[in-house]
Amino acid sequence: MNKTELFKLLFMMAAAAALVLAIGGGINRQPRQGAGDFVFAAPELSAESGFYAEPFELEITVPEGALVYYTLDGSAPREDSRLYTEPVAISYGSGRESDVTYIENMQQDWMNGEGETHSNLATVIRAAAVYEGGVTSDIVTATYFVGQEKNRDHLIVSLVADPEDLFGDNGIYVTGRAYDEWYLGDRAGDAPTPNFFQHGEEWERPAVMELFQGKSLLQQPVGIRIQGASMREGANKRFSVYARKKYGGSGWFDTPIFGFEAGRTHSFMLRSGFMNGYIQYLVQDRDIASAQSREVIVYLNGALWYITIAQEKYSEKYFQEKYGVDEDNLVIAKAGAVESGRAEEQAMYQAMYDFLNTHDMSDPVSYEGLDRIMDIQSYIDFSCVNLYFANLDYNENKNIYCWRARKAGYGEYEDGRWRWGLYDMDLENLDYGVRMEEINTFTMDTHYAGGAFNTRPMYVALKQNPLFCRQFVLSFMDMVNTDFTVERAAGAMEDWGVTMEWWGMPADWVENFFPARTEAITGYLAEEFGLTGTRQDVRLSVSDAEAGYLTLNTITPDLSEGEWTGSYFTDYPVTVTAVANEGYRFAGWSGDVPEGVSGQQVLTVEIPEGGLKLQAVFQKEGDRQAKTR
Repeated sequence: MNKTELFKLLFMMAAAAALVLAIGGGINRQPRQGAGDFVFAAPELSAESGFYAEPFELEITVPEGALVYYTLDGSAPREDSRLYTEPVAISYGSGRESDVTYIENMQQDWMNGEGETHSNLATVIRAAAVYEGGVTSDIVTATYFVGQEKNRDHLIVSLVADPEDLFGDNGIYVTGRAYDEWYLGDRAGDAPTPNFFQHGEEWERPAVMELFQGKSLLQQPVGIRIQGASMREGANKRFSVYARKKYGGSGWFDTPIFGFEAGRTHSFMLRSGFMNGYIQYLVQDRDIASAQSREVIVYLNGALWYITIAQEKYSEKYFQEKYGVDEDNLVIAKAGAVESGRAEEQAMYQAMYDFLNTHDMSDPVSYEGLDRIMDIQSYIDFSCVNLYFANLDYNENKNIYCWRARKAGYGEYEDGRWRWGLYDMDLENLDYGVRMEEINTFTMDTHYAGGAFNTRPMYVALKQNPLFCRQFVLSFMDMVNTDFTVERAAGAMEDWGVTMEWWGMPADWVENFFPARTEAITGYLAEEFGLTGTRQDVRLSVSDAEAGYLTLNTITPDLSEGEWTGSYFTDYPVTVTAVANEGYRFAGWSGDVPEGVSGQQVLTVEIPEGGLKLQAVFQKEGDRQAKTR
C-alpha cells in the first residue's frame, strides 16, 4: 500500500468515526483524522452570543468543501435541517414558527391540562458543516438577545437541548409514550412511571449551557435531568445541570458558577426556593455543609422559562472541592440511606444509631465515644438552623443529608466522622395556626415529618448529657448573636443579591422577622432546656484590633467597631480565647476577670448578673510594658 492509498484509508476511517458521532447527536465533539492534523472545520458565526439593541443579519462562514445546515429550535442540525444560503435575520425571538408549548403534566388530569406558552425572547442558532460522505463538524451554538436590555445585568442561564430529548416520546419533561398509551388505553395494571419521575443517568440528556451577565461568561456542553421531588408534577419543571467529560467538555464548569471564592462547581440545580438559598447563604460560617446559590433567569431553547435559584448540588465532587476529601473516599447518606446502596456503607451510617442504642449518653466516656463516630457540633448546628427557621419538613430520615470520609486520613475532614448538610430548607407552606415567627419547633408536631423535634431518637439520647445541653444552648445563642442579627441578615440578603419582590418577600421582611423570631425562639429554648437564669450582655474587646482577636464558644466576634456585645443565658459559663497575631503576644485580661486567671489565654467564666465585660490585652513582641484601658 503506497502513501496515497494509506492516506485515503485513514481519511475514510476518520470520516466513518465522525459519522457515528454525528448520528449519535454528540455535542461539541471534534472528529479528527487518526494520523494527521486534518480537522473538519466548523462554520463560523459573524456575531457572538450576547445582547443586541437592534435586529441584525447573521452571516455564517461556510468551510470549503462543505454545506452548512442550521436550526432555530435547539435541535442538532442535520442534512434535513435548514440549508444556509443567505444571512439569517436575527430579531426578537426570530425564526420560530410557533411558541414553545408544553402540557401541565399532572398525572390525574393529563388530558385536561391547559397548555402554557413561553414567549420567544431570544434566538438560538445551531449550525454544523456537513462534508461529503455525511461527515459532520462540531456544532456551533449561539444565543442572541435582541431588545432585551432590561435583563442584561441579571445572571442568565441559557439551556439548549434537542426538543425531542425534552418533549418527545422518550423526553424527560413529559409523561412519555408508555404512560400515554396506558392512560389512553384500558388502563390495565399499574400505571407506568411518567418520564419526568424517572431518575438516574439513563434519564440525563445532552445540552449546551451558556451563562450570561451583560455578556457571555461561559458556554459548555452539559447533561441535564429533571430535578426535585414533588416539583416534578408541576408545569415549570426544574433541571439539574452537570459538567461531564463525556459530552466533550470538562468534569467541572470552566468558570466558577458561584464566584471564585466558592471554588469549582461540578453540578448545580435550578430549583424554586428563596428561603432554602438564603438560609444556606446566611450560615456559611457554621460546621455544616451549605450550598452556594444565585438568582438566575432561565431560557430554554430561546424561550424565557422562569426565574429561579441556581444552587450547588451536593455530590462527591462538591465535598472533595470544599472539604478536601477525595471523591473516591466519600460516603454520602440522604434521608437515612447511603447513596451508593452498599451494605457496608449503610452499616457505617447505622453505627451512629447502634452506638446510641447501646450506650448511656449521660456517661461522659460514651459521649466522647459518639463524638468519634459523628461530629456532634455539626449535628447541633444543623438542628439549630432548622429550629430557628421553623423548618418542620424534616426529621432524622427526611430531608437530611450526611457525609463522611470512608477511610481515615490526615486531612481535617478525613477523621471518619459523620457530618451534616443543610438540605431542602424551603419550609412547609402549611397553616399551623400561628405565624412562622412564633412556632415552637421543639414541640410542634409536623404534617409530613412525624412527631416533634424533641421526640426524635438522636436528640432524646444526646439530651441526657449535660455537656450536650451546654453545647447546644451556647451554640444556639452564638448564632442568635451573629448570624441572626438584623445587621448580619440584611447584609447577607444584599450580598446574596436576589430581587426580593420577585419572590413575594416584603422589603422590610428582615427587619421584622429576625427580632420577632429571636424573641420567641430563645424563650422556647429556655423552656426546652429548663434554663432558670437570665439573659445578660457579654461585652468583648481587644486593646489593639491589629494585634489579635477573640473567639467566643463557636464564633469569632466582629471587633471592627471596637467592642462586640451579645446576649447569653447565665445558666452556662462562656469560653473566651485570646489569639495574638504575628508579631504580638497576649499579655492578659482586664475587666470582669475571676481572681488568679487573668494571664490565662483561654477563659471559661460565669456570666454574673449585670453582664460580663472582658478585654484582651496584647503587646508587641519584646515590649514588656502591657498597656490596659
